[in-house]
Amino acid sequence: MTTFREVTEAWIASKEHCAGSLGRIQFWVDQFGYLPITEVGEGDVDRALEALVARGKLKPGRNGQPATPTGEPLAGSTVNRFISTLAGIFKYARRVRALPRSHTPPTRGIEKAPEPVDPDKYFRPEEVDDLIKVARVVDQKWRKMSALIILGFHTGLRAGNLLNLKWQDIDLEARTASVAVTKNGRPHIAPLTDRCMEELCRLRRGHPNELLFASYRNDGPFNYRSLWGKVCKEAGYEGRTFHWLRHGCGSALATAGISQAQIMQVMGHRTLVASARYMHSNVNDRQAVVGRVFNE
Repeated sequence: MTTFREVTEAWIASKEHCAGSLGRIQFWVDQFGYLPITEVGEGDVDRALEALVARGKLKPGRNGQPATPTGEPLAGSTVNRFISTLAGIFKYARRVRALPRSHTPPTRGIEKAPEPVDPDKYFRPEEVDDLIKVARVVDQKWRKMSALIILGFHTGLRAGNLLNLKWQDIDLEARTASVAVTKNGRPHIAPLTDRCMEELCRLRRGHPNELLFASYRNDGPFNYRSLWGKVCKEAGYEGRTFHWLRHGCGSALATAGISQAQIMQVMGHRTLVASARYMHSNVNDRQAVVGRVFNE
């Protein structure tokens, strides 16, 4: 029976890994090295992650001495890199048939740690308005970019989910968009605002099985990235990604005082922890809200 350690040793030998990756691999080997790789389960991963979080940051040792805990907590992004490394090990194991192709990795049900949104990495409502104004002029062929932007900002749906929406997924009477499977593996129903409805009414309604955001060249999803980049550049937001709209949705909800539990439902998160990233509500935004309430 192939052990977890044997698989990781083969993975290390098969490609070049940076020092950080090797350190994360070693952590997992310390946890599961003695186990047959087929016996590593979700419970084992959960316990290992709890130990990782409890350990916190490490200070590198000198002169060959082992690293020592600093007492500082690990960033969510760091914890997520450990999870991604473990997922990579199991992906490699399936590729080399140390595991059957049908094997479900124990990382599949592990929700990643929240990574606080950088205050400078989300769109604010006035910036979204700029994007829409520019999109209406720049997008002369596809003529759906403004709708994609508004739905992205108002629903918080990821670009992949939006691009895979079909007309049969839109309930105009209930004002909802249904996503069969989101990133967390669950279905999600997104409410549609007045502006979403206005944009949808601008679009030519197609066959129920037709994509809302199909390419004008074929029936597949439109490759929006080039047009998105052009719109952002013209609006003065060059370099920003479409995912900033999702972060903008969550941040706008938090700024408006929406509860964390409600944000979780709107964003389609499985736990409150995932929605906590939006509760920072940038200080300037908080000041604006307080000023609007108490200075009028």
